[in-house]
Amino acid sequence: MNEATQSTRRVRDLLIHDSPTLRRLLRINGGYAARGLQWDDLIAGAREAAPSTVLIVAPFDDPALAVPNPRLPELTAASAGVVPVLALVPFQGAFTAAVRTLLDQGVTEIADVHLEATPDAIRPRLQAVHAQPLKRLVEPALSRFASTNTRTLVRAAAEVAVDGGTAVDLAEVFRSTERTVSGWCAREALPQPRRLLAWLRLILALSLLESPHRSVAKAARGAGYSFDHSLRRAVRDMLGGDAPPRERTVSQALDAFAAELRSLREQRRQEKQAA
Repeated sequence: MNEATQSTRRVRDLLIHDSPTLRRLLRINGGYAARGLQWDDLIAGAREAAPSTVLIVAPFDDPALAVPNPRLPELTAASAGVVPVLALVPFQGAFTAAVRTLLDQGVTEIADVHLEATPDAIRPRLQAVHAQPLKRLVEPALSRFASTNTRTLVRAAAEVAVDGGTAVDLAEVFRSTERTVSGWCAREALPQPRRLLAWLRLILALSLLESPHRSVAKAARGAGYSFDHSLRRAVRDMLGGDAPPRERTVSQALDAFAAELRSLREQRRQEKQAA
């Protein structure tokens, strides 16, 4: 299997902290729509942002002091651990030592403000951070013996799910066909592409619902469902029971996803023995 290429691209929003060091990023284009916002609007925007959005901040107001802005924890809380927060900091002196503080406050990724705060330089970092929260969330559901191919397929599917894509989009990530990717999934004891994306979309929606300010309708749209009743049906079909989405948890979805993966691995093992 070839390594995944860049995920199927739709226009992705960038909500950028309007600071002097980051204003050059507002000129970025080619698949991104950037807005510069002050802290109040940035935090408000994070609460409504789609998971494909990236929040970009310069967390240190004083260039001489490695003290993060006190609004940073408010921003990461508003992102709900679903919308990635990219912090651009100086990689020098006390600022380097403060990186652990930023990560503890919920920042997803750190980049060097001196080297990466331009439209061209930031692109690889934006691609790396795309869907990062969802990837980290589902990683524990995989077997610790999962192959590189398995992890590549799941990570690519996470990117497609965050973009609201389909099984056809997943195939395009690998410059292949849906049938070929289906074969890869079967060989790696993964659900078929549409089923895999359905699991990731459900986990994503329930993650969004962990934020009390998001309604079921907003969480459904953010996870790629056309209507909130589509999310309700997915919860019923994949988790069983009649409990509404708000009463379901991410942990329940991850446990059910992990159980299905174990079942598929056992089925695959039996098929190999029979062969």
